[in-house]
Amino acid sequence: MTWNYRDAVLDLEPRGPLPPQIYWRRRLLALGIAVLVLGLLVTGVVTLVAKTRSSDTAADHQQETAATEEAKPTPLPGEDPEVKTPVVPPAAAAPPPTPTPTAAVTPPPVLKEGDDCPDSTLAVKGITNQPQYVVGEQPKFTMVVTNIGLVACKRDVGAAVLAAYVYSLDNQRLWSNLDCAPSNETLIKTFQPGEQVTTEVTWTGMGSAPGCPLPRQPIGPGTYNLVVQLGNLRSAPVPFILAEAPQHGPPPGEEPPAPGPEPAPAG
Repeated sequence: MTWNYRDAVLDLEPRGPLPPQIYWRRRLLALGIAVLVLGLLVTGVVTLVAKTRSSDTAADHQQETAATEEAKPTPLPGEDPEVKTPVVPPAAAAPPPTPTPTAAVTPPPVLKEGDDCPDSTLAVKGITNQPQYVVGEQPKFTMVVTNIGLVACKRDVGAAVLAAYVYSLDNQRLWSNLDCAPSNETLIKTFQPGEQVTTEVTWTGMGSAPGCPLPRQPIGPGTYNLVVQLGNLRSAPVPFILAEAPQHGPPPGEEPPAPGPEPAPAG
């Protein structure tokens, strides 16, 4: 190393009119200021980098959250998205249902005026002449057949096919007008729309069965049903009452009046 280079570059010794300590202090102060400025610059750069990374991380998190929310199915109205629905395992493949055969619907017959009345165009009902009878009386029943169709038609309503029945409330058959008085009578009636045919029968209050087996037993007090039937048509049951016959004589526990003295013979 030459002396010129040492004098130009490595000469660190302060020179000047002031004492060397003043120059050293100035150098230390300048060096401290430079270090402080450098530290502030480094701190600013580090803070800026940290903020940038934090912003990038928050943006990435928001993007992930938005993507997750978009992936979730939209809850239905009234559905609580917080309630987790249990995952039900898929059921085993069930066999396809067997088709149920359906019966063909038969359209109603086209009725011409003067044809026989089908059951669908007739209605039957029973009428009692009073709602209550006394045991021993003979109730009178009326059987009514009505054409409820729109076309005039004909039907046999004779005594051989039109019948009245008495049933108990537990549906036990007690009497029919055809049991003991069978008939072969036919009565072909042409019904206009809305027209009715009425037939009356009298019940003696005795029980009966087909063929009229003897002895016949009287029907006691109670509530019974009247049913009218024409072929396969049956009316709605009409209830009526058989009441106890009133007792004639003194009330129970009362002695009959004693007979008076016989009159003295005349003369």
